[in-house]
Amino acid sequence: MSLSRIALNQQQIEAINWRNLQSLRTGLSDLICEPMEVTSEQLQKMIYSEGFPEEARFDEQGNLYEENFYVSLQRRMETAIASESIAVRCGVVIDNSFLRSFPTMAGSYRKEQIGEIDRFAVTMLKLGEPVLVYGQDESGLWSFVRSRQAIGWMLSERIAWETDFFRWRQYCANRMQAVVTDSCFTLDYTDFDGISQSKNLFMGTCLALYDTTRDTFLVGLPVKDRRGNLANIQLVLRRNGSLVPGNLPLSAQNIISQAKKMLGEPYGWGGTGYHRDCTSLVGDVFSTFGLQFPRNSTQQLQMFGVERLPVKREQRYQFISALMPGAVLYFPGHAMLYLGRRGQELEILHSVYALGLPAADRIIPHKLRRVVTGSLRQQRVNGECLLDALTACWAPEHQKQQL
Repeated sequence: MSLSRIALNQQQIEAINWRNLQSLRTGLSDLICEPMEVTSEQLQKMIYSEGFPEEARFDEQGNLYEENFYVSLQRRMETAIASESIAVRCGVVIDNSFLRSFPTMAGSYRKEQIGEIDRFAVTMLKLGEPVLVYGQDESGLWSFVRSRQAIGWMLSERIAWETDFFRWRQYCANRMQAVVTDSCFTLDYTDFDGISQSKNLFMGTCLALYDTTRDTFLVGLPVKDRRGNLANIQLVLRRNGSLVPGNLPLSAQNIISQAKKMLGEPYGWGGTGYHRDCTSLVGDVFSTFGLQFPRNSTQQLQMFGVERLPVKREQRYQFISALMPGAVLYFPGHAMLYLGRRGQELEILHSVYALGLPAADRIIPHKLRRVVTGSLRQQRVNGECLLDALTACWAPEHQKQQL
């Protein structure tokens, strides 16, 4: 099969998205179908869906968090669930934002990963994403929100409110969009006060598309007005390949091309530092084709069309080598993109924290913390070969058979 051949058309992509939205285990949400009022008990379950860590956690300086730190967090969170019935508000993210497990920017680290993997980081919400807002902490600095992928706390200042539900619903369902296809695209513009501003738009960011010509796009940039409500600044942007009208055609060639735009970029657990971890890389790549991927590897393994890999090593090797490049390979806690076979090597691309380097009598952990290419012959830090660790895959060309 040619690498440029379309593996899934837009109708098939929408059918896959619909299937994934029906499964609670993917964590995906069709926001416009969520209830606009919740009870205090329901909200409490959402807020505490991720409990405080039982293991020892440290701040960036290596200081152990004591009980009073968590007591303070809990007091802030309790403000959001003070009422018996909570009316949900509609909003739109107006700048790239960190979604956090708790209302704090203080990092939470295991002893061996201080300053590297912040366990309070959930994901990064991109500019333009719609959210439902369930409440705020006692300071009002933090809002508890649901995005299409996850729930958590984000800074309130980065939300523009939409008081008209039907207008917000139309915003969520807007199909006329310009999609960012660069890894990161810097947009310069002038705000309502005539001040020059700049925004970073990451791969998969969608802007309302009003008009196109051969050379330009007319797009809408979501911002706050002076009352904090949602407004749009209309901008004329030149066609330079950074944005496309609608979605890219889903082919193996395009998947690999999109992924390679991120090579060399830093690893970012849960969006830390506005960087990508393994699953956000996969999600951003496929978002340019209109596919909605869940947030983490556990949830991605619950997607429609995920296949279990053969148990025997040789059969697994043959199965993977027969896949079209662009398939997603999984083992628990990690995801990677299959680039194809070169000779006897099965090549991959992934955002990886660490791999294992074989020494004379042991495996030495090597912290790559980058988006890199490699092969399934490489080893994990526990010494296990990547090929042997794999458990499942999601292959675009196999989806048609299951729809």
